[in-house]
Parts: sequence; C-alpha cells; structure tokens
Amino acid sequence: MLCEVCNKREHTSLCDYATSTGVVTSVDFQELTETCDKKMCRECAVRLWVKCDVCPDHAEQVKKKILQEKLKRIKRDAK
Repeated sequence: MLCEVCNKREHTSLCDYATSTGVVTSVDFQELTETCDKKMCRECAVRLWVKCDVCPDHAEQVKKKILQEKLKRIKRDAK
C-alpha cells in the first residue's frame, strides 16, 4: 500500500500518535490506546524517538504542545 502522506512510495510504518485511551477489552479487561495508524513511508514519517513515528500533521501537534508547555513554565517561573 502507498504512503497516505505523499501517495508515492510504499508505506513502511504507521503513525503512533495516540488518538484515544481507555478502551477496555473483554480479554483481561486491559486498557488499550488507539493510534492514528496513518500509513507512512520512511521519508514522510517523523521520528519522535526510537520506535515512535508520527505523521507530519501529528508531529506539528506535538511541536505545538511542547511549545505551549515551555511557555507555561516560562510564565510560571517569571512570577
């Protein structure tokens, strides 16, 4: 299957961005995390850390969240 980002190359991974949590299975009542699972090629995937690749859209969301948290800390520390 083709990469869902560029639609040019074969996909090599799925987006690992968590989209929801708290799904409980009837087997052992385990909590599972659902992920985006967008198909991505190596060139389009954004590596956050080892074994964690996300699509470009979710990489941008992660970047914004990190910047927001840094700004909160700066404001808090300035008081």
